[in-house]
Amino acid sequence: MRSESKLVPLVFLFALIFCGSVVHGRADPATNRIRLLMIGETKAEHQAATSYMFADPKVDLTLIPAGDIANPRTSERFVRIYMPRTKEKMVDGFDVLELFDFVPYILENQHIVWMRDAVRDHGLGLALTEMGWYDVSDWTGNDAAAWMATVLYDAYPVDMVIGVQNEDTPFMDISEETPLVDLPGFEKTQLTGVTHHGIEIAREGSVVHAVWRVGGEDAIVSSKYGEGATLMIPMGWDNVPRDTVLNWFYYVDFVLNHVYFVAQVKVPEDLEVIHSLRSAFVRYQDEKGIITGLLEFVDKFGANTKVVEDMILEIERDKEEAEYLYLTDDYARSWEIMEGVLGEFKTISKEAVKIRER
Repeated sequence: MRSESKLVPLVFLFALIFCGSVVHGRADPATNRIRLLMIGETKAEHQAATSYMFADPKVDLTLIPAGDIANPRTSERFVRIYMPRTKEKMVDGFDVLELFDFVPYILENQHIVWMRDAVRDHGLGLALTEMGWYDVSDWTGNDAAAWMATVLYDAYPVDMVIGVQNEDTPFMDISEETPLVDLPGFEKTQLTGVTHHGIEIAREGSVVHAVWRVGGEDAIVSSKYGEGATLMIPMGWDNVPRDTVLNWFYYVDFVLNHVYFVAQVKVPEDLEVIHSLRSAFVRYQDEKGIITGLLEFVDKFGANTKVVEDMILEIERDKEEAEYLYLTDDYARSWEIMEGVLGEFKTISKEAVKIRER
C-alpha cells in the first residue's frame, strides 16, 4: 500500500510545477518549444496523437520508427541515422523522450544509459507509452522483461509485473485531479480497445492519476526521477478506439497535456481557450494538406494554381503570427487570428475547386 504521508507532498509538488512556482520546465530556449523525441510505433495512419503533436506550435516532434512498424534491421538503421550521437547532443537537443511499444535491443546500450542520465541529471522528461507487459516477446512487442533488465528501469514510476494483466475494461477512474486526466468526459470515455494491459504497481512516492475501473489497478502513474518527470501510460496511441479519437472532444488535450506534463511545462489554465486553439491548429494542418494535395493533382494537367498558392502563403503568414502569440501565452489574440485563418480556408477551397473544374 502507498504511504499517504509521502504521497501528499508529491501531489503538492506537481501542483506547484503546474502553477509555474517551482520550475519553468524543459523547452528550447531559442523557440520556447518542447522538443520531443519519440521512438517506437509511429504509424501515422492510425495515430491521431502524433498528428496532434505535429500540429501544436508548442511541440517539436521527432520520430524514430521502431517496433512492429519496422523489422529489427530497419529499426536499427533508423536509430543509427536519427538517434543523437552523444549524450550531450541528446541533452542539448531534446526536452522529452517518449518510448512507445518497442524492444530495447534495437538501441545500443549506451543510448539507454544516456536516457537514464538525461532524465536523472538534466531534467529531460520520460514518457512510457504501452511499455507494460503483454504476451508478445519478439520484436513486434516491447519485451517488457528486457526493459526491466536495463538501467532505465530505475527511472520508471512503477514496478511492472510479468505475466499478469488488469481485469478487462476500457474505462479508467480518476484518482488525482491533475491536468493529465481532469478533462470533461474522461471517466465516460473508452481509452483503449485492447481492454487489458500489463499490471503496474506505483512505486513509493509516485502519483496515481487514474486506475482501471473494474479491478482498480494502477493505470496512469507519474513520478520524479532526479531532475526529470516520468510518466507511464498503459495503452498505446494506436490502442485508443477510433470512436474516441473522433468523438471525445478533449482527446487532443489528453494527448498534448502529457507532453507538457513530462516537460514540466505549465498547462494553460483556460481549458476551453486552449482546446479551441489546439483544435484550430489541427484543422489548419488537415485543411492545408487537402488543398495542397488537390493543387498537386491539378498541376499535373497544367492548371494555373498561382492564385491559390498566393492565398495559402498569405494565411501561412497569419498562422505563423498566431503560433508566435501561442508560444508567448497570448492565447486570446492567437485564437482571434486563427479564427480568421480558418475562415479564409473556405474561400481558398472554393477557388481550388474552380481550378479543378476548368
